[in-house]
Amino acid sequence: MSTDDLERVVPLDDLDDFRVAGDDPDPRGWEVVAADGGKIGEVDDLLVDTAAMKVRYLDVGVDDRLSAEPDRHVLVPIGYARLDRDHDRVIVDGLRSADLRAIPSYRHGPITRDFETDVRDSYRRGRAQTGPGSNEAMPAGAHDDFYGDDSFDESGFWAARRSTGLGGALGDIGNDAGYPDDLNRGA
Repeated sequence: MSTDDLERVVPLDDLDDFRVAGDDPDPRGWEVVAADGGKIGEVDDLLVDTAAMKVRYLDVGVDDRLSAEPDRHVLVPIGYARLDRDHDRVIVDGLRSADLRAIPSYRHGPITRDFETDVRDSYRRGRAQTGPGSNEAMPAGAHDDFYGDDSFDESGFWAARRSTGLGGALGDIGNDAGYPDDLNRGA
């Protein structure tokens, strides 16, 4: 794997020339809630695919009461999460608080494809009937694009925002989807 591949998905906080668009919500610091209603932590950062200009993961600092490992972080693929704008929180419908043990810890180093595969697969286990990234057959051509499955489909994450007519946030870049730019390059 080339060095470029290791630097493709990086924390937004590490990108001086990228920022959340001014009229879009920035979920960093928001509470993250599992499907069982339990708080699992807070969004620490957004991990951005710099080549595609899309958010691929939420970096979640796990609540210490749920982890024996102090200051544990996990990645939540964007397709598994959705915004609850009314309460400034993120909901992960396909994850129970107890499922956190099976998710690999994110140690803030370079993200390899092997690590991404482990993360994605940990969310798929036991969720074949519902939710993004289920064990359904992938569309033709999706095998060539790691991010081509529902695990990385950000439309559900921003759905509440889009349904209000306020535009999208952090997902697709450009006006091709009918929404304003999601990430802006800072000047």
